[in-house]
Amino acid sequence: MLLPVYAAIAAAIVFYLLVPVGGAFALRGQWRRFRDRVAGLGSVPRLRYRDLADARREGRARVGNFRLHGSIEAIEGADSIWVRGKEASALVDLSRSPLYVLEPAGGEASDEGSAGTVARLRWKSLSSLAEGTSIFVSGTLVLEGGRPLFVDEPDGTLLAVCHDGDEKRLTSRLIAGGRAQNEYWNYLTTLSMSLGLVAISAILLLAGVSTFPTLRALIFIAGLSPVLPLAPPGLAFFLLYRRFWRRALSARTTRDLIRLPMGNIRGSGSGAYFRRPPAKEIGLERAARISTQGGGKESAGTLTVFEPIDPEDPLVEVFAFEGDPETEALRAERDAFLYATASGLSLGLALLVNFALAFALWRAAQ
Repeated sequence: MLLPVYAAIAAAIVFYLLVPVGGAFALRGQWRRFRDRVAGLGSVPRLRYRDLADARREGRARVGNFRLHGSIEAIEGADSIWVRGKEASALVDLSRSPLYVLEPAGGEASDEGSAGTVARLRWKSLSSLAEGTSIFVSGTLVLEGGRPLFVDEPDGTLLAVCHDGDEKRLTSRLIAGGRAQNEYWNYLTTLSMSLGLVAISAILLLAGVSTFPTLRALIFIAGLSPVLPLAPPGLAFFLLYRRFWRRALSARTTRDLIRLPMGNIRGSGSGAYFRRPPAKEIGLERAARISTQGGGKESAGTLTVFEPIDPEDPLVEVFAFEGDPETEALRAERDAFLYATASGLSLGLALLVNFALAFALWRAAQ
């Protein structure tokens, strides 16, 4: 008797919850790998002409792992572009690698809300790409027919990022913008919800008149689960869910920005930082200041500065943190977890309240 209801609830859990959440974790992992790659780019050497000359002289087909900053000079063939830098030029094979585009927003890059967003695009989905567009690439460089070519390989995954040409605080802008605003709405969500609606509709039709009206109503309401939180009174909890989620996103961004220079303080290469307490605030006008919310009195008036070893590297910047960085990073991580948990509970309450109300209204109408 209750089998159709159980089947409808199971279908709602699978198609409305489990599949989208699984896609959410996959999407989060994808963006985490992107941010990890960006954070580690400082240790990848910049390509210079002498690197190509050495490889040609020694007869090596594989030049090594490098990065190149420049602009798009031309498109060659179906999936390759020429990138011209200050000291060298190279082809980039985008047939197996996505193209990331940093979309700028107004305001200072240190302001997390205005750092812009990063779009992940398939090369074949682009109808055109303007010559002169600023870009940097990183990955394995080989010589093919005597020409330098960036390719995607397991030990040197290709990364290509177009941006607005302003390299000021480029790394922190990519770290802040390189994440999904809401992982639940991913490439699987729409398809999964459509399949769930079809499955629950089929269950309702198969139940037919042999099932009690009350049970048919429960099946029908289960099919409407994705839109139930959008109606009052559950709408209040839904708005809380969005507010808490934005705060969780902000806390995760703050955590990643704090850990960016900390993770490279003992590194090597131009992307390494050294840490110092500022004796004076001279020279910090262009620093990315990260002020974490919730800092206690012990952090008031203190400032920790991370300065790059090579200030000419376009992927490094000066960071100034209020409070102790290690403590504030842990605080931001804790806040991100608490806000994400509160967000999930709010969404669950929005669904439960409106589900119960919808069923009560149906019973009252009988």
